[in-house]
Amino acid sequence: MNKRLLYALILIGLSVVVLLFNRGSVDVNLVLTTIKSVKTSLAFLGFMAVGVVIGTLLK
Repeated sequence: MNKRLLYALILIGLSVVVLLFNRGSVDVNLVLTTIKSVKTSLAFLGFMAVGVVIGTLLK
């Protein structure tokens, strides 16, 4: 198994643990608007998805 793949799988596992243990709601401030009372885990998941898209485009 490639080292990069192993590091990626470890990071994915750690992020899943973070998403499972974060409860409650947060306000997400975007450039043009604010989204109120978003579940914390969904906000983190959304930002991780954006990071994956950016990483894929930079590859």
